Amino acid sequence: MKKREEFSFLKGTLKQLAKLNQSVNQLIQNLNNDKLYAINYANVKGRFLEELKNYKNNPELIDIDEFSMNYSFGYHTCNNIDDLLSKQAMFVEVKSYLNTLNLRA
Repeated sequence: MKKREEFSFLKGTLKQLAKLNQSVNQLIQNLNNDKLYAINYANVKGRFLEELKNYKNNPELIDIDEFSMNYSFGYHTCNNIDDLLSKQAMFVEVKSYLNTLNLRA
């Protein structure tokens, strides 16, 4: 019996293991990309418009950066999420969304 033929029965098994390994790695990668938060953009816009209305006489007291930071912090606090990177990611996402709206006091 040739050396290559001794373990030829493992060929199919190794292919299945490689496929399974690829599936597991894909699952892990998908879990790593998941966010710990979900942004309700209508809520963000509504709350920011409310803040603009509250500070219409003093528009210098409200800005997008501060609002985004407070919104992110409040969301994570209310949902008991203690992850600094998630807070920062949400801050950036909310800030970029509000910047695209061009809302000013």
